[in-house]
Amino acid sequence: MRTALYPGTFDPVTNGHISLIRRGCLIFDRVIVAVADRTPKPPLFSQAERVELMREALRGVPNVEVVPVTGLTVNYAATRGCDAILRGMRAVSDFESEFQLALMNRRLNRNVETVFLITDYRWLFISSTIVKGAASHGGNIHGLVPDNVEERLKEIFRSGRGVAGTPCLAPQAQGFAAQSPDTIPDKGPQASLDSPSCSEDFDLPQSVPARVAIYPGTFDPITNGHLSILRRALKVFDKVIVAVAENAGKHPLFSLAERVRFVEDAIEGHGRRIEVKPYGNLTVDFARQYGACAILRGLRATGDFEYEFQLALMNRRLCRSAETVFFMTDYRWLYVSSSIIKAAVSHGGSIDGLVPDLVRDTMVSLYEKGLLHHSTPCLGAPLKGYARDPAGIDCLMHHTRKER
Repeated sequence: MRTALYPGTFDPVTNGHISLIRRGCLIFDRVIVAVADRTPKPPLFSQAERVELMREALRGVPNVEVVPVTGLTVNYAATRGCDAILRGMRAVSDFESEFQLALMNRRLNRNVETVFLITDYRWLFISSTIVKGAASHGGNIHGLVPDNVEERLKEIFRSGRGVAGTPCLAPQAQGFAAQSPDTIPDKGPQASLDSPSCSEDFDLPQSVPARVAIYPGTFDPITNGHLSILRRALKVFDKVIVAVAENAGKHPLFSLAERVRFVEDAIEGHGRRIEVKPYGNLTVDFARQYGACAILRGLRATGDFEYEFQLALMNRRLCRSAETVFFMTDYRWLYVSSSIIKAAVSHGGSIDGLVPDLVRDTMVSLYEKGLLHHSTPCLGAPLKGYARDPAGIDCLMHHTRKER
């Protein structure tokens, strides 16, 4: 059973949080919602209140547990046997702090992965702070938070027990609460996730099939950074299909068949849990074809995030049955990309330890035989690609494989 820990302060829980939890249930067998005791800003609700509000909002949802947490998130995740820490991202500003946090957690415990989902576009503008800021001035927050939270916020600010915050910016220095009550009054039955304010366009699975992810890319060529993401994904998914895109628009150095062979050689020995398949259609259509619940992507820097952010939202618009799941690249591979590898080799630079052996041997041979155009290292490829004699690469690949 694969378990994810979804940590946060949840002061209070919003429909953006609920959406992410539900989507996490499509990927993991179980989600533990960890409500932290400390918050970056003075909290409106106590930890006990935040736990209770979350439990009410998730009432009736299977395979979800809500717990109070104190201390390091990654330590708690390890003690509960979690495979991953689940996080959501809304914008570039989220990425910067999440990037550091994910790498630090990986430094503390490499057995617990951090995976990311991009917030659904309906909730991109929602945060607990913004909701409290709006509610503190009497703004309409209906449909942005679970019904029990909406009632509680209205009661607090209507009674004058809350301090007004600046809508859509930040709370005042002393926080929102002028006097935080110790208990939550009994409100009776609360809205379930099937209520209009919390509904999604999919249902939670009644039974859990094998979880398949696709890992799409041009892989021109595959690097050790790609392989690191692939190995880490096997901790979360039962099977990963490496989808090698035709992607002629990128002027690839290697043909589609050659790139597929590189990947097959690199993953040899992993059994049936990894497959390699070429494709030339929409990624979401390929995901549907193989019943994938997730599209796997790696993130290295803010530059990656801006493009991936748009792509993930578009893919979610096209297909809501396959989530885009992000892994932060391990710090050893933060600077590695296929383009940088090709640029370095085109000037005779060493790529030892950065790519699989077959890739290294083939690319070094290309350079030694004068079959590569020069490229500006760490910037980009020549407009027409790297190969001076594309026809010669097939022959070189054949001989390199025979020699090995």
